[in-house]
Amino acid sequence: MDLRYWLTRAVDVVDEWGEQFGPFARHPAQLVEDDRFAAAFEGFAGRMANNYPFFHPRYAGQMVKPPHPAAVVGYVTAMLHNPNNHAAEGGPATTEMERECVAELAGMFGLPAHTGHLTTSGTMANLEALYVARQSHPGRGVAFSSECHYTHQRMCHVLGIEGHRLPVDGAGRVDVDAVERALATGRIGTVVLTAGTTGLGAVDPVHEVLPIARRHGARVHVDAAYGGFFALLARPDAPERLDPRPWQAIAGCDSVVVDPHKHGLQPYGCGAVLFADPDIGRHFTHDSPYTYFTDAELHLGQISLECSRAGAAAAALWLTLRLVPLTAQGFGAVLAASRRAALRWADMIEDSAGLRLYQPPELDIVTYFPAAGAATLSAVDTASTRVLDAGMKSPDDPVYLSVVRAEADAFRMRHPDLAADVGAAHVLRSVLLKPEAENHLDQLHGRVHELALGACAPADDTADGGHVRSNDIPARAPESGPAPGPQLATGADRGALTDVLTRAFFADPLAVWAFPDPARRVEILPEFFRAHLDLSLDYAGVLTNPERDAALLFLPPGAWAKVEARDAELTERFTELAGEYREALLTIMRRQAERHPVGEPHYYLSFGGVDPDSQRRGAMSSLLETVLDLADEEGVPIYTETSSPGGTAAARRGGFVPLGAEIALPSGPSLRPMWRVPR
Repeated sequence: MDLRYWLTRAVDVVDEWGEQFGPFARHPAQLVEDDRFAAAFEGFAGRMANNYPFFHPRYAGQMVKPPHPAAVVGYVTAMLHNPNNHAAEGGPATTEMERECVAELAGMFGLPAHTGHLTTSGTMANLEALYVARQSHPGRGVAFSSECHYTHQRMCHVLGIEGHRLPVDGAGRVDVDAVERALATGRIGTVVLTAGTTGLGAVDPVHEVLPIARRHGARVHVDAAYGGFFALLARPDAPERLDPRPWQAIAGCDSVVVDPHKHGLQPYGCGAVLFADPDIGRHFTHDSPYTYFTDAELHLGQISLECSRAGAAAAALWLTLRLVPLTAQGFGAVLAASRRAALRWADMIEDSAGLRLYQPPELDIVTYFPAAGAATLSAVDTASTRVLDAGMKSPDDPVYLSVVRAEADAFRMRHPDLAADVGAAHVLRSVLLKPEAENHLDQLHGRVHELALGACAPADDTADGGHVRSNDIPARAPESGPAPGPQLATGADRGALTDVLTRAFFADPLAVWAFPDPARRVEILPEFFRAHLDLSLDYAGVLTNPERDAALLFLPPGAWAKVEARDAELTERFTELAGEYREALLTIMRRQAERHPVGEPHYYLSFGGVDPDSQRRGAMSSLLETVLDLADEEGVPIYTETSSPGGTAAARRGGFVPLGAEIALPSGPSLRPMWRVPR
C-alpha cells in the first residue's frame, strides 16, 4: 500500500467529515506560518536521525519494529479526531472498535467468555491483572518465575502484596515442583506464568501448572505480552514445531495479557488485558460526576485502572485486523516466518566454528555467544560485549544486536564445560520478530559470525578453507635477507602446494557447493588448484614459505587484462576438469568475472591456504603481509573475494572493506567482494 497516498487520504477523510458542522475561524494563538514550521521541522528531522534502523533486518536486537502501514493510517486518521476511550462519549466510534478488537484477541486465546480492554502497555495490563489478583485473594501473595518480566516484582511492591520468586529449569521455564511447594504454603493467591519470556522467549508449562493451582484454590495469570500471538501457530503437527498444550491451556486461566505493539504490528502503546470472568468490573467500580453521561452498555473506563486512553490505538488495531486477521494464514504467516528464521539460525549457529547456541529458541528469540578461546564466563562476557559494540559501531556494515545477562547457575545447566569464574555473563540475543529476517538470515549470520571470530581470534592464522584466511596481520613485513621467510614459488613447488590447497579447501562452503560428492571432490580439487597454480605462476604470483605448507595465489597489477584475454582457454580447462559439475563452476566463474573491478590497476588475491596440520604458526599472516607491503609500496589497491565469515574477518583486519553486495550463488553460499586501498 502507498503510505503517502493514504496519509493524505486520512486528512481528507477528517476534513470531509468536519465540513458538515460549518466553517469557523481558528484562533490566531495556534496558527503557525509554513516557513516557521519548516525551520522547526528541519531541526526535528535531524533529531530523528538519532535512531536505530528498527525497520531493517540488520536490526536484530530488541523486540521492536515499525507498525504496519494500515496501523499508521488508522492511528493518524483517528488521532486527528483525538478520541478518548475512557468513556463512550469520548470516542463513540473507537470505543466500539476497541470492544471488537478485544473480542478477537479473546478468541485467539479461546476464552469462552471475557471482559477486557486495551492499555497503553503490557506493564499497565499486568498491573491491572495483579490488582484483580489482590482484590480476589486479599492477604495472599503472587508467585512468578525468576525469568518473568521485572514488572511483576515491581507491581507487587506498588500494590503492597508479597511477591514470591520461583526457580526455573534448564530452558528458562518455571519449575513446576517449585510452584507446587509454594502453593502448599497457603500464602499464594495467584501464580503468574509467562508465555514468551522477554529474555529467552521461554514458554512456561501453563498446562501443567493450571491444575495444580486449581487444587490449591489459586488464580492463574498468563503474561503473554511478548509471545501471545504465537497462539495462532500452536496446532498439533504444525510445521512451526510449537507445543500446543501451554497455549490451549490459556483458555482455562483467569487472565491474560498480550501486547499488540509487539507482534501485533501496532505503534506504541497498545497492550491488552483480558479476564475470563465477565463480571470482573466489580473490582474497578467507581463514579465520576462529569463523565459517563451518555447511555452505554459499558464504558471502558468502568473496567480499567487507567483513565484517558488514546482511541487512536483501537482504530489502528481494528483497521489492521481487517487486513491481517488473527488466523494462521493472517497474522500466523508473519509469525511463522520469524519462527522459521529462529530455528534455521539456531541450526547455523550449531554448525558454526565461531558461535555457540546458549539455548534452542522456543519462539523467535535466538540467544548465543562467541566461542571464546578461554572456556570461562568472563571470556564469554568480554567477547559478547565486543561483538555488540563492534556491530553497532561499524561504519560500513553495521548489525544491531542486544544482550541478556545469564547467571552462573543458568550457564552451568546449559554449558557445564564453562568455568564460572564470575557470577554472570552476557550472551548475545536477537529477536527475529520481523519476517524479513528470514530472507536476510545468511547475511545476518555471516556478519555476526565474522564479528564473533574477530572478538575471539588469537594472534595467529587459520586456513581452514576459503580465500585468504589470516587471523593476524603482523605490524611489519618479514625482514629481507637470508633469514627464512616468504618466497616466490616455482614450478617445482606445484605438487606440494596443490596438496596444501586441496587439503585446506576440502570442506570450504564454496567447494562443497560446487562439488558436492566428496569422492569426486577428492578427484577434482587437485586438478582445479593445479590449474590455478599454473595461472598464477605464469605471472610470478605464488608466495610460499620454506616449509611449503602454505600458499598464497595472486595476480599482480595488469595481469587481469591478460587473464581476460585468455578467457576461452581458461574456461575450457576449468570446465573440462569439473566434469558433471561444469555448470556450477561456470556459474561461479561468470559471477566472479561480472563483479571483478575494472579500470584501476590492482592486485588480485585468488586463494590462500595453510595445510590443516600446520595452522596457527603465522604462516599465512606472513605471506599476506608481503603482498600488502608490495601494494602499499606501489600505491595500488588489492581486490579479493572471501568465502567464509572467518575469511571476511581476516580481510577486515588487513584493511579490506566490502565492495558492493555479496555474490550470491543459487541455493548456495555467497562470496563477499573486498577492496583495500594502499596505505
